[in-house]
Amino acid sequence: HKPMKFAHFYGGNSHQFPADDTVTDYLIASRATANLVRARKWKNAITAYVALTTGKKVTDFQKSDALQRAAGCARNLRDYRRAEELAGLIPIDAVAITVRMENLLAERKSSELVERFADENLTKWPFWQIGAGAFARAKAYVFTKNGKTAEADLQTALAYTADTRIRTSILATMGHNRESNLNDDDGALAAYRQNFESKTNIGGAEEFRSVQRAAAILSKQTKFDEAIATFHVVDFEKQTGYWRNAMLLSRGDTLAAAGMKSKALADYNAVLADKNAQSAHLIQAE
Repeated sequence: HKPMKFAHFYGGNSHQFPADDTVTDYLIASRATANLVRARKWKNAITAYVALTTGKKVTDFQKSDALQRAAGCARNLRDYRRAEELAGLIPIDAVAITVRMENLLAERKSSELVERFADENLTKWPFWQIGAGAFARAKAYVFTKNGKTAEADLQTALAYTADTRIRTSILATMGHNRESNLNDDDGALAAYRQNFESKTNIGGAEEFRSVQRAAAILSKQTKFDEAIATFHVVDFEKQTGYWRNAMLLSRGDTLAAAGMKSKALADYNAVLADKNAQSAHLIQAE
């Protein structure tokens, strides 16, 4: 018997049909390889992604995509030599340069990245790669304290990025750059707020960090009601683990700054009562 697959159509209708599991293409194979990534089987994923580049009908775009993902797996293994070798095999220059920048960032070589790629004209790149290249270079400018140039690249990255998860990261980086390098608290606050104000609940690390920094800036400006209100997007009843305690500590600090000591103590004690809390959080709560 052939395995069965389902096709789902607009309006909720579906159709069951027999499928030949020997038939494959780049999209099907890359999805299977992505399962190795989710399982953190980095070496196997590298082998699988490289194998995707060997078919006769594989396009340069597909080869570039597969090798870019393989390089990311190599970086997760801290095998930077392998990551650079994979970058050298990428046929599309813009993708190859992006991977080289990401490799340098992973090795904490931001100054070298800026030296090598500061003059790269991203506007001449394929439109679908501009955002990734601009974001990678922007992070190097942030680390090297070149705030104005970082801001320009971050604006470009935001304009050319559709993925909501990556946009959240860009906005968080933009907030950090404005706060740390440009001394622009209002601008930083505006960037951070875009990561949570329109949401009823949050769950990503960059979203939580944005709430933390927004609350800290508002507290610094003695806008305590607004600072406390930023935590409404955090579901403290359902949140568990690292971010529950991190957000309790942040809210506790905000309440303490506002003079609400009993409420602040309640948040600190909630962290201390967590038997699985990280030692750093316990020390901070104490």
